[in-house]
Amino acid sequence: MKIAYAMINCNRRDGSARAVNEVAERLAKKHEVHLYARKAEDLDLSQIAWHRVPGVNWAEVIDFGSYYLEVNRRVRPGQFDVVHSIGCNTQRGNVITIQNIQPAKKIILDRLGRSEKVSPARRLTRWMYLNATCAAEKRLYQHRDGHKAPMFLPVSRGVAAELQKHYNIGPAKVRIIPNAADTVRFKPLAAEARHAWRAKNNVPQDRIMAIFAGGEWARKGLDFAIQSMGHLKDVPLTLFVAGDDPDRSRFTQMARDTGNADNIIFGGFRKDIPEALGAADFFLFPSWYEAFSLATIEAAACALPVVATRINGTEDFITPGENGDFIEHDALQVASVLRRLCADPQHLKVMGDNARKNVEKNYTWDRIAQMTEEAYKESMLS
Repeated sequence: MKIAYAMINCNRRDGSARAVNEVAERLAKKHEVHLYARKAEDLDLSQIAWHRVPGVNWAEVIDFGSYYLEVNRRVRPGQFDVVHSIGCNTQRGNVITIQNIQPAKKIILDRLGRSEKVSPARRLTRWMYLNATCAAEKRLYQHRDGHKAPMFLPVSRGVAAELQKHYNIGPAKVRIIPNAADTVRFKPLAAEARHAWRAKNNVPQDRIMAIFAGGEWARKGLDFAIQSMGHLKDVPLTLFVAGDDPDRSRFTQMARDTGNADNIIFGGFRKDIPEALGAADFFLFPSWYEAFSLATIEAAACALPVVATRINGTEDFITPGENGDFIEHDALQVASVLRRLCADPQHLKVMGDNARKNVEKNYTWDRIAQMTEEAYKESMLS
């Protein structure tokens, strides 16, 4: 097959970009693969033809708009067997990975934005970006008579439902292909390595460690995780926050207000996230909206139970009591669940082992590449 990928910036830091890198590298061993991207980082280009797409990479709305216009000009109909667009990056896509549905995400961001401390300029550019991508999605996803329907590859059942709720996709085929984890890089740490990481990062050896990872702290519900710690002063639990946010000061003050700030560590942006996850006992993720968070799968690959809200992706992955548990957007309820989990550290380990096994069976990049290749073949036959 002759395959083209359309993704603004490819790297292994961002979830949707990482998926392109992992799948494209694997399929390039068997097929002719082209990449239309502004940046191609952490990617083996020895077998991939990178077509650099110039443009202005700031602000986000201009970054998207300049890429979108140029890639639509460069990729011509009939040039490739498969044009795999990551979201609405190009109108030429005939296979489309759906990492999120912008109108669904916009509802959450609009609600959370009222309490966010962001500059008027940031608020304006975010609004412009969301509206621009919503319009591009509608043009690409909405069925039009006389046009061949693309194949949609949502990353979770929840995203598949959102796709069909917000758009009339007509006869288009939908195949769920989730995100995955690098099970070599993300793996359980040996006891000695866990001890060394904790000592280096001021996490007491005799305490249970919950880890939260990511930016956009308001959307990911970090406030509920922090507030729950105020109800757990008698529990030997430390919350480690990996990542950063422009509104960091509001969350650090929130931690002080709990009266349990000594047991909440703001670890900042991490280059050692696999080790940080491996040193923890469970992953805490009270997010409001995700497509299928890579962080949850990577935490599970490190043998951590996933304790998260019922959102896209976690509903597909978590079996309560077996490999994690569900929480709500309520600090008291979160505290109640964490208290119960911390009372049985041995069961936490059992659930973590089960989480790792689930990843090894269902969420490896080799499996995702195979599923993607099968979807391409099916789309070409339709």
